[in-house]
Amino acid sequence: MQWRYLIEDRVSDSFGLAADESMAMRVGEKLSSPILRLYTYRSCSALVGRFQRIENELNLKFCREQKMSVNRRPTGGGAILMGEDQLGVALMLRDWNGYKAPRELMRHFATALCEGLQIFGIKSQFRGKNDLEVEGRKIGGLGIHSNASGGYLLHCSLLVDLDMPLMLRALNVPLEKLEARKLKSIEGRITTVRRELKKDTSLNEVRDKIRRAFSSYFGFEFEKSCYSPEEKKAIGEMEYSRYLNKDWIYQKVDVPDLSGEARQMTPAGLLDVRVTMAGRQIKAVFLGGDFFAEESAVSDIEGSLRWHSSEFEKIHKTLEILYAKRKEELAFLPIENVFEVISKAVESARAIAQDNTASYGCFVNPENGDAEPVHT
Repeated sequence: MQWRYLIEDRVSDSFGLAADESMAMRVGEKLSSPILRLYTYRSCSALVGRFQRIENELNLKFCREQKMSVNRRPTGGGAILMGEDQLGVALMLRDWNGYKAPRELMRHFATALCEGLQIFGIKSQFRGKNDLEVEGRKIGGLGIHSNASGGYLLHCSLLVDLDMPLMLRALNVPLEKLEARKLKSIEGRITTVRRELKKDTSLNEVRDKIRRAFSSYFGFEFEKSCYSPEEKKAIGEMEYSRYLNKDWIYQKVDVPDLSGEARQMTPAGLLDVRVTMAGRQIKAVFLGGDFFAEESAVSDIEGSLRWHSSEFEKIHKTLEILYAKRKEELAFLPIENVFEVISKAVESARAIAQDNTASYGCFVNPENGDAEPVHT
């Protein structure tokens, strides 16, 4: 059996998203064999995840000024910037070798991606809920969407290259009130294929390696394909009804984001923690300050607490697991200090939730040993 292979470049955001969803439905309905679609967007499109509030995630004023298109993906996950230097990897299937559970399919999808990067000599791993990382630095974000027909859309935005300053201005990076040195730290937690290889590798070369890896891993040959007239019609209808529809793009999500901060002096130096919460879930954590610790270990803490329960007992349990694994790298950053400051930052966010009328801002200079919440 041969799987279909689709190649496209510089597609509009509305067409790119509509084609992914529409073709996944056709695969689910058994009107098409499984599909691997490797494509790029027209530079640049800012895309939010299915369940995100677009005004929280994107700097809409900046996007308008730059004539940057914005849209909403069918898959979950965070906001991303897609253009000619980011490879969209979409796999549409019903199941594979008896695997039907979304998490199992996601794991196999991620493994095939890792094997594609390994051809270049880039060692990557799938970690957390949806990140593809190289030594703790994110190189791709994964998502999955299932439809009523039984089809699955597995998607990855693979960073062949990235205009970091543009991304930081277009996206409302969680905890956006960071100083320049902290934004520099965020840049250090993202990488690209070209940065890892230290050369200007072509996107087509990356595309070819990914195709080869998927063919080898899933055990099928890919036949280069194009859309049939019927498929083009279905994609056009999906594009018009959803991805060109402002009600879809700007839909309201019930749970607003809340931010909290706390600081504390530790034996390793000042620890400055910022959290963003969606309801009772920790959406993102940023650990800053002048402390000494291995950067990949700090990234591990942040990644493990992404979309994590805000219950203090569960936070502590996750930290215990991480500290057992990264004991040497975190030796100068005591677990109890980290737990206390994260807890205070969560309390700060909860306080804002209880009093959304608060309009004050105070930056506390804490003394040794006492974590102080910082309200913004």
